[in-house]
Amino acid sequence: MKLLNKLTAKNLRLNRKRAVVTVIGIMLSVALITAVASVYTSGLQSLINYEKAKKGAFHVAFYDVSVENAASLKNNRGIEAVDLTKSLGYAKIDSQNEYKPYVCLKGFTESSLADLSINLVRGRLPQNDSEILVPTHLSSNGRVTLSVGDEITLDLGKRVAADGRELNQSDVYTPSDDGSPTESITETKTKTYTVVGITERPAYSVEPFSAPGYTLITYTDDAALSGSVDAYARFTKDGTKNAYKLTAAIIGIDEGVFTKMYGGEILNDDERQRLTNIMKTSPFGSFEFNAYLITLETDPLGISTVSTLAYAVFIVIAIIVFTSVFCIKNSFDISITEKIRQYGMLRSVGATKKQIRKNVFFEATMLGAFGVPLGILLGFLASYILIIVSNLLIADLFSDGTVLSFVFSRLSVGAAVLLGIVTIYLSAFRSATKAARVTPLEAIRSSGTIKTDTKRLNSPRIIKKLFGMGGDISYKNLKRNRRRYRTTVVSIIVSVAVFISLSAFMDMAFEELDREIERAEYNISISAYGMTAEEYRKLLDTVGFEQVQDHSVIRTAELEFTGNHFNKEYSDWVRLTTAEDDLKYISVAAVGDEQFEKYCRSLGLDFEYMRDKAVLCDYGTAQQYSETDDGKSKYMRVYDFKKGDVISGVTENAQTQNRTDAQIEVGAVSEEKPFGMRNWSSAYLFVSDELFDRVAETYLVNVVYKTDDSTKLQDEIEAHLQGMSYRLTNNDENYRQSNNLFTLIGIFLYGFIIVISLIGITNIFNTITTNMELRRPEFAMLRSVGMTNREFNRMIRLESLFMGTRSLVFGVPIGVILAYLIYHYMASESGYPFRFPTLAVIIAVAAVFALISLIMAYSMSKIKKQNMIETIRNENI
Repeated sequence: MKLLNKLTAKNLRLNRKRAVVTVIGIMLSVALITAVASVYTSGLQSLINYEKAKKGAFHVAFYDVSVENAASLKNNRGIEAVDLTKSLGYAKIDSQNEYKPYVCLKGFTESSLADLSINLVRGRLPQNDSEILVPTHLSSNGRVTLSVGDEITLDLGKRVAADGRELNQSDVYTPSDDGSPTESITETKTKTYTVVGITERPAYSVEPFSAPGYTLITYTDDAALSGSVDAYARFTKDGTKNAYKLTAAIIGIDEGVFTKMYGGEILNDDERQRLTNIMKTSPFGSFEFNAYLITLETDPLGISTVSTLAYAVFIVIAIIVFTSVFCIKNSFDISITEKIRQYGMLRSVGATKKQIRKNVFFEATMLGAFGVPLGILLGFLASYILIIVSNLLIADLFSDGTVLSFVFSRLSVGAAVLLGIVTIYLSAFRSATKAARVTPLEAIRSSGTIKTDTKRLNSPRIIKKLFGMGGDISYKNLKRNRRRYRTTVVSIIVSVAVFISLSAFMDMAFEELDREIERAEYNISISAYGMTAEEYRKLLDTVGFEQVQDHSVIRTAELEFTGNHFNKEYSDWVRLTTAEDDLKYISVAAVGDEQFEKYCRSLGLDFEYMRDKAVLCDYGTAQQYSETDDGKSKYMRVYDFKKGDVISGVTENAQTQNRTDAQIEVGAVSEEKPFGMRNWSSAYLFVSDELFDRVAETYLVNVVYKTDDSTKLQDEIEAHLQGMSYRLTNNDENYRQSNNLFTLIGIFLYGFIIVISLIGITNIFNTITTNMELRRPEFAMLRSVGMTNREFNRMIRLESLFMGTRSLVFGVPIGVILAYLIYHYMASESGYPFRFPTLAVIIAVAAVFALISLIMAYSMSKIKKQNMIETIRNENI
């Protein structure tokens, strides 16, 4: 056996090219597994870092607790750190947002400034209690502009309701109808502060969206804190795993009841009452979890975005192993074919089948000893480079300096080594079995891989007429060497099927991601009630401003109609018991003729035809109601209206109560909504302005704008609409954050598609070039007997055409079927329709023919440079 192993080692040295190709195949397989696993772990850590940057590095916040009780939290073994902040009072400002008339000054300690998502846009952090940070939305939303270096004098005091109750940021400000004060600021103290920095809007845990005060932040020393503070606790690793139990113990409530409530279960009346009573008396009764961060750190698969990434990782790694087995097996098969005579001679001198089989596995072990470590290094290097490049691409997207993090994962290494070994031995198994079956007679005659059948070797006349003698020889070679070409065709089929199915899976992942994040389409919106004709005209002027990239002028009305027109699937799902004559409602919406025309074009509809008709969009996610409230939801249509149906009913003006008879014909049914309304959840009839004016009266107008410079556009709009009554919302930060998060996760999803594409290209390249190298003696003999370059090229083109066509005939249907199976097991219950992967199929077809042609040309250019006599005589590649 030692002699056989020495012979194998010597043979590998003599056939360095073949050994290197096999090592490269193993290395790429292990590298891809390592890279995919590493990208997933790095992506998960990047999401955790992003969440900390946007919401703060804490797990639970306890509000309005005494300094003494906050100090006790630091002694809890399950808590790693506690960051404290203190509300220093409210002051009235000249805010143009009537629901947000104050600033709320908060003191942050040094650790709080570092841990509670204070993201500087300009300037620096405060260093004493006379310096403050100002949020960007004070200017964009409240229209109070302060710059670094400015001084501001504040009359700070307590915010007190008319009944004497002290109010805080969780108490919404409600202006009275007659302008009389509903609350007041008492016990004021005047102090002047210097603005040293501008920050992004504080996290929701610091300033809720409904808070009446813009949060200004100053520095506070830990030793100077007194009275009530807000305590943000960060748990230890073990504490995070038991976050709800640990919090229940801090509050002083039954762990079982508390965990049951936060586990989504319904409490009985007794449990609910006990929980309410304890939380009222507990010094830690007012609290809020940073639930998303806790889930990311303890159960990331519980988040659909992360579970989608995990599914992708699992599928990609399974595909890598599957395709790598084919790729590496080809190298072993070719190696066995080369050494067929050698194995025959060894069998003739007494080598057993078991020894031959062990010899092949020994060769696989030697190759793996080089390929696996190199693959792990290459995989980590590739994932590191991907993250560096990604950080360069997103550098301008995140003002807080958020970057993707590279994580060296021992789990990734272990998975890569284990799966690499499995891949190598699976690849070698069939080759070892084949080598063990070689008989001395087969080896001497070299007949094991060639099967002849006179009937099958007759080529069709059209082949010879189109491609000449070279084509005739090529066709017969394909029939004669079926196994060799079958290996190539199967490799291409696998690559095509995998690419199509995974591309479809990624499309599903993107749709799920888009729905969960609810990306904002616009960054400025205006709401205006009861405008005059002149005011409406002035409002319409704003959509033509230079800064506006896209817009919609949205007017809506409720159409009342009778009769049971619910979709049966919808009725069954939500278990409706609606009578035939019950009143139903559907919204009628106009988005402006310019946007409606764009919308019609995107749906392939003629705008002129649709002027007096509506596009019905009643697709949505319906919640299933049951006694157990299982919370299942499904995407489906609400109504059973179809194209050509006329919906008759009445619309009513909310201000004047005027009622208008309406008849609207359904011109098309679609699940797509116009710009600006993607996240509006009602069922809609989208119509032209002309039709809307006939069937409804305008009361409320919403205008949404997409722009690159929201501040400049807001200034222009406010200057143009001066004197008018309206409400403007600048949502630029949320717009950027939601889109940036989508981009961040999209980089990883696209990374998986790139990885799969590289696998397919590598597999096809390795298979074709190897087979072409094996045929060098055959090509040399054909050229030696007078085959011209023209006939030779025809022969190669025909082989490329046959291989590509045959591969696609099987690969495309298999890929589509796999895509549907993935959809069926992952998304069919949600109700979202299966989308045929048209783009992936087109890319696959074009790529196969392009790759085969290029790889064939590359291989032939090398073969033509070789000496015919030396090639025919040489048995070592």
